[in-house]
Amino acid sequence: MLHLSAGLLAAAAFEAYLNYLGEEMLPDTWANERSFFSTPPYQGTAGKLKRIAEELGWSLPPNSRKPLSGVIELQSLRDKMVHARPKKKNYHRVHKEGEFAPVPATWLYREAPEKRVRALVADVDAFSVSLHNAVLESEFRNVVFGSHPFLGALGFGTHSVESAD
Repeated sequence: MLHLSAGLLAAAAFEAYLNYLGEEMLPDTWANERSFFSTPPYQGTAGKLKRIAEELGWSLPPNSRKPLSGVIELQSLRDKMVHARPKKKNYHRVHKEGEFAPVPATWLYREAPEKRVRALVADVDAFSVSLHNAVLESEFRNVVFGSHPFLGALGFGTHSVESAD
């Protein structure tokens, strides 16, 4: 089940990167983040991405095209894990006397096998690099560091230098 942890962290890292970019590029919008991104057309993580892409003048690919489709799928899986609700289900199993009945697989095993989640994490990485490159080619190039979005942004981006006067 460690792959689910990795998927959850990848989804969180992607949204954190969007929040970092948003705060740097659109501070007035991010000052009202909760209200601004709570309604269409800028609702949720997809809305944050849309608003940043608009500011960059970067055309997003269709939602059905990889790697963006993988980002969307992983965000959906993240939402299911984070906002899960208990579901009661009765089942009957025949088993040998003195042994426990086999437990049915959870929805996570069926919906998020390790190979699939690994592919989705790779999609998040690939799409994040594309977004990062779009930022590097824009007027906002000074808000990102290095060639990869998840290497250095927090290490360098959260520090500031102020004049001594």
